[in-house]
Amino acid sequence: MIHPSHLDEQPCACGSGKVYGDCCGPFHSGEKSCLTMTDVLRSRYTAFSYRNIKYVLSTTNEICRDYREDKVAWAKDLDKGGMFDSFEFVKLQAGEEEMSEDNKNEGYVEFKVTLRAKEDKNDKVAGQETVISERSRFLRNPEDGSWSYASGDVRSDVVGLEDTQLNA
Repeated sequence: MIHPSHLDEQPCACGSGKVYGDCCGPFHSGEKSCLTMTDVLRSRYTAFSYRNIKYVLSTTNEICRDYREDKVAWAKDLDKGGMFDSFEFVKLQAGEEEMSEDNKNEGYVEFKVTLRAKEDKNDKVAGQETVISERSRFLRNPEDGSWSYASGDVRSDVVGLEDTQLNA
């Protein structure tokens, strides 16, 4: 994958229709904060697409079960888990933002991500696509209004796993 700095004039990976330099790029560089849940969702998807592990870590809320104080070990685990090396990020379909009824600093977004398997040693699944759906929970920092990823209920369209929560 080309490093994002070379993509400022290319269509953003999140599928917004904007170029990277006017879309997720300013979030990744720290020029802009995520002031909506959709900002977090789209910019994290693009960060996963471009292997921007640092950004994924920085937009994960401390209450998230994935959160770790040891950022180096956490980054290695993310990389080793195969998410970056095993899949191409094909498409993001984001739903509407849904605010919590009892907490103005909590909300949810349902979305689907289409992933395509990269070549593996046995080349059995290369090119196959799978759709992952998630209902993500986001929390807003009341001090600066920025949102971060807190948790998600992840499911797949893989036959036999349609009604299984993958990250339980």
